[in-house]
Amino acid sequence: FGPTTKVIVDYYYKKDPNLRGLEREHAQRALIIDRWKKEGMTKDDIGYISDADETFTRDFLRAMQVCLVPEFEYHNHCELPLVRAHSATFEGSFKCLTSKWKRTPSLVIGECIDKIGDDTKHPKPERSWNTIGWMKDGWTRKGNFSFILNTTIPPTIINNNKEINRYNTTKNVLSTQYYPLLNAADFRRFYGHTYRKSGFHFHNFFSSIAALRFKYNTYGHPVGNAQNEMLPVENIHVDVKAMISCVMDRPFSNPKFRVLKDGMDFSNRKKPAVYQYKEYVDARHREIYNEILIDESKRIKTRQLDLKVNTSK
Repeated sequence: FGPTTKVIVDYYYKKDPNLRGLEREHAQRALIIDRWKKEGMTKDDIGYISDADETFTRDFLRAMQVCLVPEFEYHNHCELPLVRAHSATFEGSFKCLTSKWKRTPSLVIGECIDKIGDDTKHPKPERSWNTIGWMKDGWTRKGNFSFILNTTIPPTIINNNKEINRYNTTKNVLSTQYYPLLNAADFRRFYGHTYRKSGFHFHNFFSSIAALRFKYNTYGHPVGNAQNEMLPVENIHVDVKAMISCVMDRPFSNPKFRVLKDGMDFSNRKKPAVYQYKEYVDARHREIYNEILIDESKRIKTRQLDLKVNTSK
């Protein structure tokens, strides 16, 4: 922690046409744990995996470092070792807060991470996506751990995100059952306790619409024609449409979420520190506004050219 922290940057490159969609993303994330192991990660360290646009609040991360965290201290041999954020989502601009909450990123204690924890004690689970994806349901809470759970040991009951029975009630000690270690894909899907108001999701904060189109054309679940400039950018994805509507002050209606324009409704959520710098917030909003105008002008010019060609015939 701090300015003397060692930072490692690595790159994933594998030209394998058989890696498609999220499978390639799982392979990319697997490299992270390999680097953690290479750099000497221990069972007492905390693994933190997120997309580049997701973050916990600074105060929450400090709390994870210095406080007693139940999921890290009393996880019952990796039955419940994961902490998940409850992140407010912004679309493209700090002035475009939405009503959506995202349950990422995630933290896992090193003791329960694949290649870091003791794999001689924990069962090796079946996995999806050619063995590099998340655990299959019978190895997880969603499947009631049906592939591994000894029927003499009652499963932990979850009620409103509170653990009712973490311990083996018949012996009043931790159960003797060990649960699978989590890989990088499990950080995304495995059950975890969500801590409210603990993170932010700065979605689609690109410097240009061209970069945004490239993202949607190449990421884990791509939109094949996203880089076709004749496709209105708001038609790429509902999240992009929300951003365009907010920035350009246009109507937006969606049954799943709302755009809270100007991003100032923080009555029940944390406010990013960037709001201390109004000039920067305004400059970012103007930047994406101008980028949208440039992108839309390309289609206007094309339509005008088509009209000239058609009328000259």
